[in-house]
Amino acid sequence: MKVEFRNEYGIKPPGSLVEILSHPFHSNKSIEIAVFQEHRYAFFYWSKWRKELKSEISPCLVSLDWHQDLCFPCETEKKWLKNLNLENEGEVAFFSWAKLAGNNDGHILCAAYLNLIGNIYVHCRQGKFESDWEDEKLIDLYGNTHIIKKFKTYEALENCLLKSKEQDVYFDIDLDFFTLNNPYNNGRFEEKYRYLRQKNIIEMLNIDRPLIAWIFERLEGFTIATEPEHCGGLLKSNKLLDLINKIYFEPSLFTPMTCEWKHKKQKHYR
Repeated sequence: MKVEFRNEYGIKPPGSLVEILSHPFHSNKSIEIAVFQEHRYAFFYWSKWRKELKSEISPCLVSLDWHQDLCFPCETEKKWLKNLNLENEGEVAFFSWAKLAGNNDGHILCAAYLNLIGNIYVHCRQGKFESDWEDEKLIDLYGNTHIIKKFKTYEALENCLLKSKEQDVYFDIDLDFFTLNNPYNNGRFEEKYRYLRQKNIIEMLNIDRPLIAWIFERLEGFTIATEPEHCGGLLKSNKLLDLINKIYFEPSLFTPMTCEWKHKKQKHYR
């Protein structure tokens, strides 16, 4: 079915919200933060932001997620990706909604296949066997090699990235990452959700944390997937989003007032 758009350059995935902010560290540039329910919609924003970058090397992806979301594209998906017109934002938005895997597990490597993102670093909780944690590689449509690394602990992710030579970063958070026991993801629906303590979340995401400072120094875009059905419901997902909002931003995101990074405002008023 051919889809015609009223304005092919003014379309974004359903329910997405975008805020333009000053860069957290560099005064001469800005970035966007995108928030949406379905994690696969990140594909649209990585595509959009990649077009706007002058660098020949795609930003690496640093993702915090309960799931790995690292399914390789099949031959049919590769054919779709090869024919996708990345210059048409309406087409990319429609593709993100209707053709990427509905269980949100294929968007990362589909993006890598088109070289929209570079190397991939995922701190996650999904992985039953030691082989699930081994490094992998993907050769993209243009012959580039993308390294895929998975981490059991935040410290391991931090140690790896602080030693790396990555120059640009897309930071990606799926809010279900902050669940420890997740009945929806484990299939044990009679159990109760258990969450990372708020104190630990704040310590993990604090701007003074070496990993976060490293990421924000190189930040080219920030995506947050709320995924309420994986977080224990809409209210719980919103509480987790609100916590991130309070950690980083003042005033709140998506209000009529100009939002700014909290650490920059605090520095200004000292």
